[in-house]
Amino acid sequence: MSEAVLENPDGAEGGRETDEKDETGLSPSKDDPNDDPEDDPKASGADPMDTLERLMGLLNPWLGGADDDDDDTVKPQQLLQDISLEGVAKYIKSDRCKHIIVMTGAGISTSAGIPDFRSPGSGLYDNLGKYNLPTPMSIFEMSYFKERPEPFFYLAKELYPGKFKPTPCHYFIRLLAEKKLLLRNYTQNIDTLERIAGVPGDLLMEAHGTFHTGHCLAGDCRKEYTQEWMRVEIFADRIPKCTECGGLVKPDIVFFGEALPLRFSSLVMEDFPMCDLLIVMGTSLVVQPFASLLERVPETTPRLLINMEKAGESNPVLRRLGYGGGGFEFDSESNYRDVLHLDKCDNGCYKLAELLGWKEEMDKLVQEEHKRIEGASSSIQEKSSTPKVSASEVDKSVKKTSTPKVSASGVDKSVKKTSTPKVSASGVDKAAKKASTPKDSASGVDKSVKKTSTPKVSASGVDKAVKKSTTPKVSASGVDKAAKKSTTPKVSASGVDKAAKKKVPSGGAKPMNGAADKSK
Repeated sequence: MSEAVLENPDGAEGGRETDEKDETGLSPSKDDPNDDPEDDPKASGADPMDTLERLMGLLNPWLGGADDDDDDTVKPQQLLQDISLEGVAKYIKSDRCKHIIVMTGAGISTSAGIPDFRSPGSGLYDNLGKYNLPTPMSIFEMSYFKERPEPFFYLAKELYPGKFKPTPCHYFIRLLAEKKLLLRNYTQNIDTLERIAGVPGDLLMEAHGTFHTGHCLAGDCRKEYTQEWMRVEIFADRIPKCTECGGLVKPDIVFFGEALPLRFSSLVMEDFPMCDLLIVMGTSLVVQPFASLLERVPETTPRLLINMEKAGESNPVLRRLGYGGGGFEFDSESNYRDVLHLDKCDNGCYKLAELLGWKEEMDKLVQEEHKRIEGASSSIQEKSSTPKVSASEVDKSVKKTSTPKVSASGVDKSVKKTSTPKVSASGVDKAAKKASTPKDSASGVDKSVKKTSTPKVSASGVDKAVKKSTTPKVSASGVDKAAKKSTTPKVSASGVDKAAKKKVPSGGAKPMNGAADKSK
């Protein structure tokens, strides 16, 4: 997102009005029968600038009489060995270039996937029809935002910082900072990619504001909110509202009708007089007052434009009249400082880095930082996709599992090994199966228990296992109940004598009640 936030709300590039006006300054009536198309300069093919230039020719003798490219014109000192990108690189490597100012626009972020504003077809203004706006720029008008904030926040969700990685341009600016050459980066962009790339905040001047912070619009509140807080609200499809007063919360980006940050004016006055080199990238230089900054550097300061097309050129006629005289003069024969490199911004930065001997360093920086950002993004996604499990939820899931968990007494192992689901405190069920032989006694039951493959189970262990088991509940002393459901003879821990009397022929050994009692 970017540079067009402050553009003239009339919608015409460069702030020119779209309505035709007559000499009185009023819009002519389309229904006036006296309007003659031949009187319209545009209809007759006349160019207003041509007319102005002819007028200037007539006034030339009274305005000084000299042409801009006159040989008698005294040029300021030329600091570049030659007017080229190579000349700029040599100058940067010299000890005369110590304070570099970089001015940037939306063009440095397009390779990250963020659209610029004016490119036909792909530009942001050409793709806002779905929001049913009065004009494309209404989305950045304060009055419209207060009445209908939804379109802005829908757009903000699509372009919100954190979804995009910085471009090589951003990392080139960071390299300038690391090498103590960057005086300031003045950016029209609000995507915060400079910050993500690691450009120090004190070296940034976000002229059109930023998503980094937000404030309540209520005049008596103005509570500040973080970028993360706003992100949560926006991605939940909620209009951010103040938690204290309920007022509308807007990111700190500059809309039409809003003043630029106070820091902007103070830094411009401080920085530009001491600028040794001005680099301009990815901007059409039509938004004021940002566009006029290139005129504020000393007249000897070299200026470099890396862009897909020319921008910010000086108009000789307006310069004569005292307006806009400090623009680029790429095509002037007297050009001594303005360098134009027509290319994608990333390519231009790589080319300059190569001429400076920084290309390998820049390649490494871009790769490492992108890898770091991707890793951090993956980590956040994993955390958000993994549900948090509480201790109570674990208990519930354990109860639902088909495999009962084992108590400290080792019930689990016994359950896995035994093929007979019925378990009593002393293994009476299995012992009872052998009770049909005349040699079975209460003490014999104990011996048979020792021979069984089922380990001994304590009373407390049975209770825990029974709760989680799908077999009938059996308590330490409740063998009788389990025995009732069993197909084997009914045997209780204390009723072995009775069972023995029924199963053992007369004359057999009598069970020992004392031994049976101990098995409880």
